[in-house]
Amino acid sequence: MRSIREALWLWGTKVNGLESMGFPPSRMSVARGLQALRLDQAMMCGFLPPAEEEYAPVSHCRKLLWEMSFEPNFAFERPMSPIVELHRRHPNVTGVLLDDFSSIEIKKGARPEVLARMREALPPSLQLWIVVYSMNLGISNLPDYLRHVDGISFWVWHAKDLPRIAEWVARCRDLAGPKPMIAGLYFYDFGDGKPLTADAMAQQVDSGVELVRSGHCEGLCLLGSSIMDIGLEAVDWTLGWVERNGDAAV
Repeated sequence: MRSIREALWLWGTKVNGLESMGFPPSRMSVARGLQALRLDQAMMCGFLPPAEEEYAPVSHCRKLLWEMSFEPNFAFERPMSPIVELHRRHPNVTGVLLDDFSSIEIKKGARPEVLARMREALPPSLQLWIVVYSMNLGISNLPDYLRHVDGISFWVWHAKDLPRIAEWVARCRDLAGPKPMIAGLYFYDFGDGKPLTADAMAQQVDSGVELVRSGHCEGLCLLGSSIMDIGLEAVDWTLGWVERNGDAAV
Protein backbone atom coordinates (compact mmCIF):
# COMPACT_ATOMS: atom_id res chain seq x y z
CA MET A 1 0.00 0.00 0.00
CA ARG A 2 1.31 3.45 -0.93
CA SER A 3 1.50 6.53 1.22
CA ILE A 4 -0.11 9.82 0.26
CA ARG A 5 3.33 11.30 -0.35
CA GLU A 6 4.17 8.50 -2.80
CA ALA A 7 1.08 9.41 -4.84
CA LEU A 8 1.98 13.11 -5.11
CA TRP A 9 3.77 14.90 -7.96
CA LEU A 10 4.98 18.48 -8.33
CA TRP A 11 4.46 20.48 -11.53
CA GLY A 12 7.78 22.20 -12.00
CA THR A 13 8.73 25.25 -14.05
CA LYS A 14 11.68 27.57 -14.38
CA VAL A 15 12.44 29.75 -11.39
CA ASN A 16 10.06 32.72 -11.57
CA GLY A 17 8.37 30.99 -14.49
CA LEU A 18 4.96 32.59 -13.89
CA GLU A 19 6.05 36.19 -13.28
CA SER A 20 4.72 37.13 -16.72
CA MET A 21 1.22 36.30 -15.42
CA GLY A 22 1.51 38.98 -12.74
CA PHE A 23 2.77 36.89 -9.82
CA PRO A 24 5.38 38.32 -7.43
CA PRO A 25 9.00 37.30 -8.01
CA SER A 26 9.87 33.77 -6.89
CA ARG A 27 13.16 32.04 -6.15
CA MET A 28 11.67 28.55 -5.93
CA SER A 29 13.25 25.93 -8.16
CA VAL A 30 11.71 22.55 -8.89
CA ALA A 31 14.27 20.90 -6.63
CA ARG A 32 13.52 23.26 -3.73
CA GLY A 33 9.79 22.72 -4.18
CA LEU A 34 10.25 18.96 -4.06
CA GLN A 35 12.42 19.31 -0.97
CA ALA A 36 9.83 21.48 0.80
CA LEU A 37 7.12 18.89 0.19
CA ARG A 38 9.50 15.90 0.50
CA LEU A 39 8.31 14.52 -2.85
CA ASP A 40 10.18 12.50 -5.46
CA GLN A 41 8.01 12.77 -8.59
CA ALA A 42 7.84 15.78 -10.90
CA MET A 43 6.44 16.97 -14.20
CA MET A 44 9.20 19.10 -15.71
CA CYS A 45 7.32 21.79 -17.58
CA GLY A 46 7.32 25.49 -18.42
CA PHE A 47 10.02 25.12 -21.09
CA LEU A 48 12.57 23.56 -18.75
CA PRO A 49 15.29 22.35 -21.15
CA PRO A 50 15.67 18.55 -21.21
CA ALA A 51 19.36 18.77 -20.37
CA GLU A 52 21.74 17.36 -17.76
CA GLU A 53 21.92 20.76 -16.04
CA GLU A 54 18.18 20.69 -15.39
CA TYR A 55 18.11 16.97 -14.62
CA ALA A 56 20.88 16.96 -12.00
CA PRO A 57 18.98 18.79 -9.22
CA VAL A 58 16.02 16.39 -9.56
CA SER A 59 18.01 13.23 -10.24
CA HIS A 60 16.78 11.70 -6.94
CA CYS A 61 13.21 11.49 -8.26
CA ARG A 62 11.58 8.11 -8.81
CA LYS A 63 9.72 9.41 -11.86
CA LEU A 64 10.02 12.45 -14.11
CA LEU A 65 7.72 13.38 -16.99
CA TRP A 66 9.31 15.98 -19.28
CA GLU A 67 7.28 18.45 -21.31
CA MET A 68 7.98 19.13 -24.97
CA SER A 69 6.43 21.52 -27.47
CA PHE A 70 5.86 20.95 -31.17
CA GLU A 71 7.67 22.72 -33.95
CA PRO A 72 5.67 24.09 -36.93
CA ASN A 73 3.35 21.58 -38.62
CA PHE A 74 3.43 19.45 -35.46
CA ALA A 75 6.98 18.26 -36.07
CA PHE A 76 8.17 16.47 -32.95
CA GLU A 77 11.40 14.70 -33.84
CA ARG A 78 13.86 17.43 -32.85
CA PRO A 79 12.23 18.54 -29.53
CA MET A 80 11.58 14.94 -28.53
CA SER A 81 15.13 13.75 -29.16
CA PRO A 82 16.83 15.21 -26.05
CA ILE A 83 14.13 13.73 -23.80
CA VAL A 84 14.73 10.33 -25.38
CA GLU A 85 18.45 10.74 -24.75
CA LEU A 86 17.84 11.71 -21.12
CA HIS A 87 15.68 8.62 -20.72
CA ARG A 88 18.40 6.38 -22.14
CA ARG A 89 20.90 7.79 -19.64
CA HIS A 90 18.45 8.12 -16.76
CA PRO A 91 15.55 5.62 -16.68
CA ASN A 92 13.70 7.70 -14.07
CA VAL A 93 12.83 10.05 -16.96
CA THR A 94 9.80 7.91 -17.68
CA GLY A 95 7.71 9.93 -20.12
CA VAL A 96 7.20 12.77 -22.59
CA LEU A 97 4.40 15.17 -21.61
CA LEU A 98 2.37 17.27 -24.06
CA ASP A 99 0.87 20.20 -22.17
CA ASP A 100 -2.37 21.87 -23.36
CA PHE A 101 -2.78 19.35 -26.17
CA SER A 102 -6.54 19.10 -25.81
CA SER A 103 -7.05 22.86 -25.50
CA ILE A 104 -4.54 24.24 -28.03
CA GLU A 105 -2.94 21.72 -30.38
CA ILE A 106 -6.20 20.09 -31.48
CA LYS A 107 -7.62 23.54 -32.28
CA LYS A 108 -4.52 24.21 -34.37
CA GLY A 109 -5.27 21.13 -36.44
CA ALA A 110 -3.33 18.32 -34.78
CA ARG A 111 -4.82 14.99 -35.84
CA PRO A 112 -4.70 11.69 -33.92
CA GLU A 113 -2.05 10.51 -36.38
CA VAL A 114 0.40 12.97 -34.81
CA LEU A 115 0.21 11.05 -31.54
CA ALA A 116 0.30 7.72 -33.34
CA ARG A 117 3.56 8.69 -35.03
CA MET A 118 5.01 9.97 -31.77
CA ARG A 119 4.16 6.77 -29.94
CA GLU A 120 5.74 4.72 -32.71
CA ALA A 121 8.89 6.85 -32.66
CA LEU A 122 9.36 6.65 -28.89
CA PRO A 123 11.23 3.76 -27.27
CA PRO A 124 8.75 1.28 -25.76
CA SER A 125 10.15 2.08 -22.31
CA LEU A 126 9.35 5.81 -22.60
CA GLN A 127 5.71 6.79 -22.12
CA LEU A 128 3.66 9.42 -23.93
CA TRP A 129 1.43 11.55 -21.69
CA ILE A 130 -0.93 14.41 -22.56
CA VAL A 131 -2.77 17.06 -20.58
CA VAL A 132 -6.56 16.94 -20.81
CA TYR A 133 -8.85 19.61 -19.35
CA SER A 134 -12.40 18.99 -18.20
CA MET A 135 -13.61 21.72 -20.57
CA ASN A 136 -12.28 19.72 -23.54
CA LEU A 137 -14.00 16.42 -22.81
CA GLY A 138 -16.67 17.29 -25.38
CA ILE A 139 -14.26 17.05 -28.33
CA SER A 140 -16.14 14.62 -30.53
CA ASN A 141 -13.17 12.46 -31.53
CA LEU A 142 -11.15 12.76 -28.31
CA PRO A 143 -11.00 8.95 -27.90
CA ASP A 144 -9.18 8.77 -31.25
CA TYR A 145 -6.37 10.83 -29.69
CA LEU A 146 -6.37 9.15 -26.29
CA ARG A 147 -5.93 5.67 -27.72
CA HIS A 148 -2.35 6.55 -28.71
CA VAL A 149 -1.15 7.82 -25.31
CA ASP A 150 0.07 5.96 -22.25
CA GLY A 151 -1.15 8.35 -19.56
CA ILE A 152 -3.24 11.45 -18.90
CA SER A 153 -2.59 14.51 -16.76
CA PHE A 154 -6.14 15.73 -16.00
CA TRP A 155 -7.03 19.27 -14.89
CA VAL A 156 -10.06 21.38 -13.97
CA TRP A 157 -9.36 24.98 -14.98
CA HIS A 158 -11.89 26.88 -12.82
CA ALA A 159 -11.85 26.32 -9.05
CA LYS A 160 -15.62 26.85 -8.94
CA ASP A 161 -15.96 23.64 -11.01
CA LEU A 162 -13.89 21.47 -8.67
CA PRO A 163 -16.95 19.92 -6.96
CA ARG A 164 -17.50 18.05 -10.26
CA ILE A 165 -13.98 16.67 -10.55
CA ALA A 166 -14.99 13.08 -9.78
CA GLU A 167 -17.65 13.22 -12.50
CA TRP A 168 -15.18 14.55 -15.06
CA VAL A 169 -12.47 12.07 -14.14
CA ALA A 170 -14.98 9.28 -14.65
CA ARG A 171 -15.93 10.75 -18.03
CA CYS A 172 -12.30 10.98 -19.10
CA ARG A 173 -11.72 7.40 -18.02
CA ASP A 174 -14.72 6.29 -20.09
CA LEU A 175 -13.16 7.99 -23.12
CA ALA A 176 -9.58 6.87 -22.52
CA GLY A 177 -9.95 3.37 -21.14
CA PRO A 178 -7.73 1.91 -18.41
CA LYS A 179 -4.77 4.30 -18.65
CA PRO A 180 -2.90 5.86 -15.73
CA MET A 181 -4.35 9.25 -14.83
CA ILE A 182 -2.88 11.91 -12.56
CA ALA A 183 -5.31 14.60 -11.41
CA GLY A 184 -4.04 18.14 -11.14
CA LEU A 185 -4.40 20.27 -7.99
CA TYR A 186 -3.83 24.01 -8.40
CA PHE A 187 -2.37 26.30 -5.74
CA TYR A 188 -4.12 29.21 -7.51
CA ASP A 189 -7.42 29.62 -9.36
CA PHE A 190 -6.02 30.40 -12.80
CA GLY A 191 -9.47 30.19 -14.39
CA ASP A 192 -10.85 33.14 -12.41
CA GLY A 193 -7.50 34.77 -11.65
CA LYS A 194 -7.58 34.74 -7.86
CA PRO A 195 -5.87 32.95 -4.97
CA LEU A 196 -7.39 29.81 -3.53
CA THR A 197 -8.39 29.92 0.11
CA ALA A 198 -7.14 27.27 2.51
CA ASP A 199 -10.68 25.87 2.67
CA ALA A 200 -10.89 25.58 -1.11
CA MET A 201 -7.48 23.87 -1.19
CA ALA A 202 -8.58 21.45 1.51
CA GLN A 203 -11.71 20.53 -0.44
CA GLN A 204 -9.65 20.07 -3.61
CA VAL A 205 -7.15 17.83 -1.82
CA ASP A 206 -9.87 15.78 -0.15
CA SER A 207 -11.51 15.14 -3.53
CA GLY A 208 -8.16 14.21 -5.05
CA VAL A 209 -7.24 11.78 -2.28
CA GLU A 210 -10.61 10.08 -2.67
CA LEU A 211 -9.98 9.68 -6.42
CA VAL A 212 -6.69 7.93 -5.63
CA ARG A 213 -8.18 5.77 -2.89
CA SER A 214 -11.01 4.67 -5.19
CA GLY A 215 -8.55 3.75 -7.95
CA HIS A 216 -9.87 6.33 -10.42
CA CYS A 217 -6.51 8.16 -10.42
CA GLU A 218 -3.05 6.86 -9.70
CA GLY A 219 -1.71 10.17 -8.41
CA LEU A 220 -2.14 13.90 -7.84
CA CYS A 221 0.01 16.74 -9.17
CA LEU A 222 0.45 20.08 -7.36
CA LEU A 223 0.92 23.18 -9.54
CA GLY A 224 3.36 24.51 -9.16
CA SER A 225 6.90 25.11 -7.97
CA SER A 226 7.37 28.74 -9.05
CA ILE A 227 4.52 30.08 -6.89
CA MET A 228 5.38 28.16 -3.72
CA ASP A 229 7.27 31.02 -2.06
CA ILE A 230 5.09 34.04 -2.80
CA GLY A 231 2.85 33.86 0.26
CA LEU A 232 -0.15 31.94 -1.05
CA GLU A 233 -2.52 30.66 1.64
CA ALA A 234 -3.16 27.46 -0.31
CA VAL A 235 0.56 26.65 -0.43
CA ASP A 236 1.01 27.15 3.31
CA TRP A 237 -1.98 24.91 3.99
CA THR A 238 -0.68 22.21 1.62
CA LEU A 239 2.80 22.18 3.14
CA GLY A 240 1.28 21.61 6.56
CA TRP A 241 -1.15 18.98 5.27
CA VAL A 242 1.60 16.96 3.55
CA GLU A 243 3.77 17.17 6.67
CA ARG A 244 0.93 15.84 8.82
CA ASN A 245 -0.54 13.29 6.43
CA GLY A 246 2.12 12.39 3.89
CA ASP A 247 2.99 9.06 5.49
CA ALA A 248 -0.64 7.94 5.81
CA ALA A 249 -1.84 5.16 3.55
CA VAL A 250 -3.87 6.04 0.49
